[in-house]
Amino acid sequence: MADDLGERTEEATPKKKLEARNSGQIARSQDLAAVVLLVFGTVTIAVTATWMLGQGRVVLAAVLDGAVVTDPLDPAGAWETVVYVVGAGVRTALPILLIAWGAALLSNLGQIGWLFSPKVLQPKLSKLNPLSGFQRVFGLSALVKAAIDSLKVLIVIVVAAATVYQHASDILVLPLLAATEALAAIGGLMLHLALRVLAVLLVLAILDFIYQKWKHSKDLRMSKQQVKDEMKQSEGDPEVKRRRLRMQQQIAMQRISAAVPRADVVVTNPDHISIAIKYDAESMHAPKVIAKGADHLALRIRQLALQHGIPIVEHKPLARALYRDVGVGQEIPPDFYAAVAEVLAYVYQLSGRKAG
Repeated sequence: MADDLGERTEEATPKKKLEARNSGQIARSQDLAAVVLLVFGTVTIAVTATWMLGQGRVVLAAVLDGAVVTDPLDPAGAWETVVYVVGAGVRTALPILLIAWGAALLSNLGQIGWLFSPKVLQPKLSKLNPLSGFQRVFGLSALVKAAIDSLKVLIVIVVAAATVYQHASDILVLPLLAATEALAAIGGLMLHLALRVLAVLLVLAILDFIYQKWKHSKDLRMSKQQVKDEMKQSEGDPEVKRRRLRMQQQIAMQRISAAVPRADVVVTNPDHISIAIKYDAESMHAPKVIAKGADHLALRIRQLALQHGIPIVEHKPLARALYRDVGVGQEIPPDFYAAVAEVLAYVYQLSGRKAG
């Protein structure tokens, strides 16, 4: 139904991206994760090959010398030999497996960060639909993916063939070498071939990751109507907000209209801020701010002050400070006593009123 709301030309909003991520809809390249795993595995094997061969020689020597069991033909002795060989193999392979596991974890964390989405584990009956399954296997996207994978395999074959052709002379002399020399030469050729193939696979995987990011962003695009609907849901209907703002302004105007006529003085910025101050020595410990406003509210306060003969005094620092730090109905803090007292004394002097 969302597709009927117009062409999806707008980038996904942060809310839409978060919802997609929480539902497991993320941009991730399986090829990149696999290549990173192969790179770490290949480098680890190349670095530890000598050590692993040494461990294998130690294990073989221990079995042949009778260090494990005295009679390898005895069933119990044979079982002990198997346990010893398997244990040695696990101890040798365990560091490599841990490095491979860490590489797989880092490759996925690097792409999508930490994410646990229970929604992915929830069963979906739509996945059991034979028609949907047929479309996934034989659909256009599946055919395109198969073509791309076939192209990758072809590129890898070409690179491997070029590498073998380049080292053809080294391969032809292998039968003439001693066993250890031939083994070292074969290992070097295999490592050279593996690194070349991995370099090609890494480039292809990076391109696939870029494509997956672009495709994910495209799939999450929204129509203009969807963006408007989401803004209404998250921030409220703009028309309702405007009506609420008008009501708040009306209430503020009513309060100002009732408070300003009772003020002793109005302190201004002079144009942007107006503060109405009242002081009654018998009922107040300190002068109070009974109304304040900025911009159009400040203008309204000055208009009411002129209508009711309330003195208007321009005092920029005091007006800014009172507007920032003192709320309506609050008494003036002691830090402003001196400045407010000067203003009130000036007003009292004009009106002939005795200062409290």
